[in-house]
Amino acid sequence: MYQEFLPENGNFYKVNMHCHTNLSDGKQTPEEVKEHYKSLGYSAVCFTDHEVLLGHQDLCDKDFIALHGYEVAIKQDQSGHTAEFMPVYHFNMIAKDQSNLTIPRFYRYNSSFPGNSAKWAETQKFSSTIDTYFYNVNWLNWYLNEVKNGGFLINYNHPEWSLQTVSDYIDLEHLHSIEVINGGCRRLNDNTALHYQNLLRAGKKLVPTGGDDNHSQKECGRSWTIIKAPELSYEALIAAYERGDCYASEGPEILSLVLDGDTIRVKTSPAATVTLLSEGRHTQQAYNCTCAEFSYRPKKFGRYFRIEVRDAAGNKAFSNAYKP
Repeated sequence: MYQEFLPENGNFYKVNMHCHTNLSDGKQTPEEVKEHYKSLGYSAVCFTDHEVLLGHQDLCDKDFIALHGYEVAIKQDQSGHTAEFMPVYHFNMIAKDQSNLTIPRFYRYNSSFPGNSAKWAETQKFSSTIDTYFYNVNWLNWYLNEVKNGGFLINYNHPEWSLQTVSDYIDLEHLHSIEVINGGCRRLNDNTALHYQNLLRAGKKLVPTGGDDNHSQKECGRSWTIIKAPELSYEALIAAYERGDCYASEGPEILSLVLDGDTIRVKTSPAATVTLLSEGRHTQQAYNCTCAEFSYRPKKFGRYFRIEVRDAAGNKAFSNAYKP
């Protein structure tokens, strides 16, 4: 039996899936963001300014694709500032279609338009509006379903920075992905897979992502999503991302991941450890290698297995979770 968990055909593209510009509360223009990320070897950036949806098709060229979406905050207390202690949900809504610039449920009178985003509120296209929001899983599931049906892939952002506990997120529906590495939140240990693992064990199918959440140039290049797609285009990147042909990283590379007979083979950049994790307690690990081999044991894996790679500096990469 031979199976490619990460497709062997196609190209690897380095993508920042979480980005802010001076159109909301960032310091760089979209054009400056593009040029800086190109200099760092990126092929794409998903522009996700706060609360407003703005297209950047003009930034696309043969070597760079500007994906677009918007970040929504659902605070525990709308009348207060998140500051140090308030729990909050943050989601990136990523447009599947490059022509989609319509917010499904727009909160026009939101008191939390950060930076310059309030200036763009009156320019927004929307199919319908909401008068308020609720820090409530049932309301959120209704809202997220509306956004999903409006043509967006929903990423659950930095749950550790957001002070989210299992009770906040375990019953969330309609999520496509979860940010397992956030470059701006690393000091809060927001580069762990704990929340990802909890959701997988609850039966959720989620893709891991990495993003800088950059608001200034010094915050760029800390974490990313590698998408393997047949070509560099908006449509190809989104289709591969939706399929889960990607992984999240802050350094290590996952070059190949296949099942060959009864052996899982993982090719990586130089790694201190390569670990196979499962739904339960079954794990396998290889050390100081660029090619790890693991026994294929579907009965021990449970509903999924996944790969984590750690390099000598402690940086990690997280694969998608695969059904045995």
